[in-house]
Amino acid sequence: MIRSNSMTSLFEVEIEKLVYGGSGLGRHRGKVVFVPYSAPGDLLMVRAVQEKKNYIRGEIAKIPVPGPGRIHPECPHFGICGGCHWQHLAYPHQVQAKQRILEETFRHRFPQTRDIPVGMKACPRPMGYRSRARIQVRSNRVRRSVGFFRTGSHAVEAIDRCPLLRSPLNRALDSLRDIRPDTVTEADIREIDILGSYEEDTWTATPVRSEKAPNTAHPGKEEDTGPTEDLLKRKVGKFLYSVAPSVFFQANDFMIPDLVQLVRELAGDTPRNAAADLFAGVGLFSLPLAFHFKSVVAVENSQAASRLCSDNARAAGADSLRTVCADVDRWLESAKSGNMPDIDLIVLDPPRSGAGTGVMAKIRALSPETILYVSCDPQTLCRDLACVPREEYRIDRIEGLDMFPQTYHFETVVRLIRR
Repeated sequence: MIRSNSMTSLFEVEIEKLVYGGSGLGRHRGKVVFVPYSAPGDLLMVRAVQEKKNYIRGEIAKIPVPGPGRIHPECPHFGICGGCHWQHLAYPHQVQAKQRILEETFRHRFPQTRDIPVGMKACPRPMGYRSRARIQVRSNRVRRSVGFFRTGSHAVEAIDRCPLLRSPLNRALDSLRDIRPDTVTEADIREIDILGSYEEDTWTATPVRSEKAPNTAHPGKEEDTGPTEDLLKRKVGKFLYSVAPSVFFQANDFMIPDLVQLVRELAGDTPRNAAADLFAGVGLFSLPLAFHFKSVVAVENSQAASRLCSDNARAAGADSLRTVCADVDRWLESAKSGNMPDIDLIVLDPPRSGAGTGVMAKIRALSPETILYVSCDPQTLCRDLACVPREEYRIDRIEGLDMFPQTYHFETVVRLIRR
């Protein structure tokens, strides 16, 4: 750690680039310096807040020379609310930074991909794109605060309107805020998942159950939808999906069709006998695949999501789609030892923590012709891909999609072809 008498001293840093995690990277006296809310090309006066052997974490004290992409953020809560990281950066510069992060990540971890172009598809609407969110609620008998966690804190930043949300969700904030504070205690509701449907011009919500409760309702880990949980319809391409606020569904209304189309495109050269969609959710990829493969199995461990996947398949007339509510790792083990037909394509879209080495080993054991890995975290993605030997599979496509403008997050789709 740096000495306390140097904590208030300032030093000059020029920001070279943005890194995954959101900070800008510069250098000072042989050490890397990470500075949140900085922009490439910024010349900054920085105050160190933490110093280690090889790096310094700092905060901006002054901006003598702003970088070429720096702009004034639209949201008055930016820098306090932890929801956004890059509102101070013009959107084309955000896309460029994400493309560079993805490219450098793969070039470093997988040098054999240096000749593969790495794309990053921009979102056509970088504000007002989210159709789902998790809201923090704090109530007492005097007031009710509705908003998001502050940066690096569990304190709640109360907001009137979020510029990232679509109009039904901002109406949801108004409604949640207007509930009389004396009708709800602090212990009753602290987190609420809200979901909007622009097609139906409405929204619905469900409280997030405590992890200690027997019926957990965190996105991607639900055991069942609540008894009073409303369903909304979401249209993606020609398919209509029933979705619930407690069940995971992609949040960017304007990029979901591109993501689905990309998966269909990358699956196009695969023999069309059997496919498996792992971590299938409500069937976002399963339904389109069902009309291109003779048989598709959708594996999902959430009872609520699996049931909705079955309902969506039935409504779409996807007779070739079979849904299985099971842990993916256990299902792969049974598939390896059972009498299943050879699987030509495996699509997996795991949570941010990734699929894990065990799942990747079992996927390899099934020897599909093609593996499509959809990921929202390039670090866990690369960790999992490193489990697949180059002698067995080669990476031939790396595509990024900016599903999360104003943040450092993005989606990646990687195709592996069996040698």
